Amino acid sequence: MARTTFFPYKISPTPPPVQSSILPSPSPSQTLTKCLLPSAELTSPHWRPCSKSVVVVCSLLTTHDIDRILDVLGHVHTPSTRETYGSGLLVFHVFCDARTIPEAQHCPASSVLILAFIAACSGLYSGKTLANYFYAVQAWHMLHGQPWLANHDQCTLALGGGKRLQPVTSKWLKTAPFTVDIFIAIHSTLDLSTPLHAAMYTCLTMSFYTIARIGEFTVPSLLSFDPQRHVTVSNLRYDTDCHGFRVAIFHLPRTKTSFIGKDVYWAAQPGLSDHHTALIAHLTINQPSPSKALFSWGELMKCVQKASDNLGMGSLKAHGLQIGGTLEYLLCGVPFENVKTMGRWGSDTFVGYLWKHALVMAPFLQD
Repeated sequence: MARTTFFPYKISPTPPPVQSSILPSPSPSQTLTKCLLPSAELTSPHWRPCSKSVVVVCSLLTTHDIDRILDVLGHVHTPSTRETYGSGLLVFHVFCDARTIPEAQHCPASSVLILAFIAACSGLYSGKTLANYFYAVQAWHMLHGQPWLANHDQCTLALGGGKRLQPVTSKWLKTAPFTVDIFIAIHSTLDLSTPLHAAMYTCLTMSFYTIARIGEFTVPSLLSFDPQRHVTVSNLRYDTDCHGFRVAIFHLPRTKTSFIGKDVYWAAQPGLSDHHTALIAHLTINQPSPSKALFSWGELMKCVQKASDNLGMGSLKAHGLQIGGTLEYLLCGVPFENVKTMGRWGSDTFVGYLWKHALVMAPFLQD
């Protein structure tokens, strides 16, 4: 059976490099391209099951029509999820080829094969990665209209067992939060009259006080800027409530969980960590065009790390901004539900990010 191509999920650059010696067995009709190698992460490999997809049922549809259907179905997931799923599907094919599983049995895969795949990966990957790889194979089946034969209860148990067997090295340490004191210390090392320092400090403090991911305010590079996806100056507006309280509102055109975007907002803060003052300085010094990127990721975190090294603070992670902003508001007495709304969380999982639980709960423990 020949493996022809189509799978709209690309290999993520984050997993360990794929060695050419463990690539899936090539199809007789089409050799898998070098896009599976570490040197070309941006090109995606594609796999179509040997079993005929249920979407190929109308002889009047062209190949382009079918590929378009599959492409649209595949885009239900975010780009980062598609990358992860692409890696998971690659691992699944390598697993099957290593055991000489016939192509026709890759999809639809039997429940025993899926369980064997989970078992083989257990102890090698984190529980989260293992679950993502499992759902990647499931998504591949659904994408091509193939029956999903895996027993749900057994797979749930197997994934639970795999999570318990995850390597110690796969567990992330808690990210240290940014704090107002850290901002004040960083401020002392900067020259905010320079374009880079002005942009960096503004981006940090805005992400902190809006409880936003720093990637929601930045672009990876100026060449990758897309006004339909990335924040510009024109996305900023102000509003005032009936009590005269003024808030600044930034509309994020697209977020990790919303294709229609979300609003983040803040009010001016006292002291040197005030992001509103920093934003005005950034707009004055850098004068970004209303239709261009507000910030570029570029040298931002390098600049942050340099300031941190000068202060002897160790490594500061971007994720610490969102954690720190959450903690700051909670320690100031802002109710959990309000903070949850600001951070745009749909569940209480953000509680797991928190440090200083006792201090957060202290006001609620008093007589």
